[in-house]
Amino acid sequence: MTRHALIALAFAVLAATPALAGPATDRYALNIAVVQNGVQVVSAQTQIAEDAPTSASVVVGDENFQFEASLFSVQGDGDGAQMAVQAHISSGTDEIAAPMMTFLRGEEARIEVGRADGNLLRMTITPIN
Repeated sequence: MTRHALIALAFAVLAATPALAGPATDRYALNIAVVQNGVQVVSAQTQIAEDAPTSASVVVGDENFQFEASLFSVQGDGDGAQMAVQAHISSGTDEIAAPMMTFLRGEEARIEVGRADGNLLRMTITPIN
């Protein structure tokens, strides 16, 4: 093989290698849970992708908790190395919280919101490889 052919082959291999070709995953598992007195009583799981909002709900007794979330990249230092999740957590017509958090792309993130009634609402985002 000529030198140019070897160089072209090397670039083709690099471009076809997922770990080297682009950013880390843009799909995540979204787990939502209600915790009472330190014990998880109910949970649900869905997927969330970058720039594609998702929603899920869980029922505890006669209360229905709705979780809506959007995932997007944060521009700035590291250009795309950080992600942000914006969530809206409600029950019926009452909005409980609207947390927003940034985290490193490809890493796990967790948001927890405590309520006066003792319920802890937990949202965990885990990368899907």
